[in-house]
Amino acid sequence: MNPWILAARPKTLFASAGPVLLGTAIAFYTTKSLSALAFITTLLCAVLMQVMSNLVNDYYDGIRGLDDEKRLGPTRVTSTGLLTPEKVKKGFLLVAIVAFILGLYLMYIGGLPIIIIGLLSLFFAWAYTGGPFPLSHFALGEVAAFTFFGPVAVWGTTFLQTGSSSKLALIAGSGVGLISATIMAINNLRDRKSDSEKGKITVATLLSEKGARAFTLTLCLLSTFIPFIVMNETHSSYVLVALIPFYLMGKTWIHVARAPIDERMNMMLANTGKYLFLYSVAMGIGLYFS
Repeated sequence: MNPWILAARPKTLFASAGPVLLGTAIAFYTTKSLSALAFITTLLCAVLMQVMSNLVNDYYDGIRGLDDEKRLGPTRVTSTGLLTPEKVKKGFLLVAIVAFILGLYLMYIGGLPIIIIGLLSLFFAWAYTGGPFPLSHFALGEVAAFTFFGPVAVWGTTFLQTGSSSKLALIAGSGVGLISATIMAINNLRDRKSDSEKGKITVATLLSEKGARAFTLTLCLLSTFIPFIVMNETHSSYVLVALIPFYLMGKTWIHVARAPIDERMNMMLANTGKYLFLYSVAMGIGLYFS
């Protein structure tokens, strides 16, 4: 596989597309109209910032020696030498510039709230792994994932389409955010042993293995309560269709709860990304029929 594709981690991009689709669905539910250009630009920016974050993670963990032969996760291009650190650094800077240029249009039509969200999103895409205080190294990964791939992403997308704040977007975005935090928690559960050996602090390293599994599953389970809150807000039971993907992924949750922590956890990580995407799409369909 092309090393740049490996570094971009295509399976993770569901996490960035889902919130945009859900936020757009909420906007249509609210106003019965959409801007196709705003939707496409928002989607591109969201995906590019996810790619940037992945490249930043690959670069910094590679040069810090955190990715080695003991790692259970997918291949990293910096640590394995598939790409030089200089090339990966130039790659994430280029992606950041393209995302910023596209984001200028969104900042123009969205005004100050989107300017703030856009600049903060770019900063935290870097600060998640980069800089003197990388969030992912100080047990803040789940918080960052919940915030920026949940309420912030969904609310911002809805605001770009409607020009107004949306309580519904914050509520529905919390469900997506909980699943994003679950993805992060599974990642940290998989890497718990190696992270602990290297002094990287995550929620998983602060807990026992049993506690880390319970924490991960709790985050995921909490996402199933959000459709009921959305139903209360919209007075429509159609949104409960968002519960279906959770049950379709039942084997994934059983694996996270009981199976040995090995390379198969990568598939559970990918399945949770699919759950986020399907959850977003299902809730959007429910809102459409509402």
